[in-house]
Amino acid sequence: MMNTQDRLERAARALDVIDRRRGETGDERLGRGIEHFIVRRELQELEQDILADPGALEIFLVRRK
Repeated sequence: MMNTQDRLERAARALDVIDRRRGETGDERLGRGIEHFIVRRELQELEQDILADPGALEIFLVRRK
């Protein structure tokens, strides 16, 4: 299982590849769906990590019912 830092670094590398390909092709839409998927997935994972172990952020969290 990957830790949070490794997962984010891998996602950042993938986003960098997409960005470089956009520059090479001139197509700003290239990889948009993949980019959105990666960002959405990483935000969900970070949210789950924080809720599982909020640490110092616990005082700022509001539980929803």
